[in-house]
Amino acid sequence: MAKKRILYPAIFYLGIAVVFLPGCVYLTHFKEVMFVKSLEANQKEMQAELDKKDKLYVKLRADIDNLRLDRLAQKHGIFHRYGEPVLCRPAELPGGMNETCIYRKPAGGLLTEIILLNFDIQGRLLSWQIQGPGK
Repeated sequence: MAKKRILYPAIFYLGIAVVFLPGCVYLTHFKEVMFVKSLEANQKEMQAELDKKDKLYVKLRADIDNLRLDRLAQKHGIFHRYGEPVLCRPAELPGGMNETCIYRKPAGGLLTEIILLNFDIQGRLLSWQIQGPGK
């Protein structure tokens, strides 16, 4: 009988410790837990932005494939419709080409296809090229 009396209080205190100690651990690592939660929220925002940019790239590629991309369209109109390009660089080539803008899949890595849009000095679309694996 003496063993049972000693065992019940030990089980009782062990139960209380199991219930309350995780809360102490949470409080001691509160900053780290909040940092991880903020990273999770940022990751969701980044994924939503990647999905949006991917849809715009697919739309641009579909318009090129279906010959719906209007030649002589204005640069700002293209940027509004398909989003900002990854890079625009000056190009002094024959035919009046003044600038080349590059679009690519946002999560495609280095070996993804790219779309080059060539603009004249007035900002009108002159031509486009598709380079890379999917052309």
